[in-house]
Amino acid sequence: MHKFALGLTSIVLAVGSCSQAAFAQTFLDVFAGRSLPERTAASVTADEARINGTIVPAQLRVDVESLKPTQSTIFGLRAGHWFNWFGVAVDAATLSPDLKRQTVRATANLRFDEQVFGEQVTVDPGQSVSVDIPRIGVPTTATIAAVAMVRVPREGIQPYLFAGPAYLITDSDISGYWGVRAGAGAKLPLSDHVAVFGEYRYTGINNARAIAGQIAGSTQGISGSTGDIRVGLDVRNHSFAGGLSFAF
Repeated sequence: MHKFALGLTSIVLAVGSCSQAAFAQTFLDVFAGRSLPERTAASVTADEARINGTIVPAQLRVDVESLKPTQSTIFGLRAGHWFNWFGVAVDAATLSPDLKRQTVRATANLRFDEQVFGEQVTVDPGQSVSVDIPRIGVPTTATIAAVAMVRVPREGIQPYLFAGPAYLITDSDISGYWGVRAGAGAKLPLSDHVAVFGEYRYTGINNARAIAGQIAGSTQGISGSTGDIRVGLDVRNHSFAGGLSFAF
């Protein structure tokens, strides 16, 4: 009986070892999809202005109660390794949080009392008003995430889950903001080395800020331009993506 138990244990260990070897693999995923961002509160700030060539402090802040970012197309790569049912990966994807033209409720920290398109507009600090804003384009940003992955290693369709910390890059100097990425999908092998997959992806970043350019103009001989306009918002981005997976 003792010998039988030892033999059975050896067989189980051998099968487990073979199973792990069969499913352990390095992979590279290439994908594209569509992002569907949630409405979010936001702020628009400008710290300085240039009037007739002279730089003056602006310290303008406009708080928006609910802002709708535009939908956008995303592209990405994911590289990682499966240890049978558990895996780790680095996930990188584009993200373009542009703001669509819309009417919003906003408050400002400075008094505004000027003629706008022939109409006198007065806003007192802290007063909530309805404001029409143009489309604001934020330069294409990117996210990088380190994710842990869990799958069902079997023949046919293979469901999987992933989650981990994400870093949103919002500037050329690679400064950015931390958040989280999570999602779920399913992979369908076409051969031993190629599969197609589709997945849902969620990216959440609190208090993210990005430079959205500058505004310039002139009137009655006075020319002016703002400094960098920064858009701050909580990123709540839902995406659906699909692509090809290559196993090695």
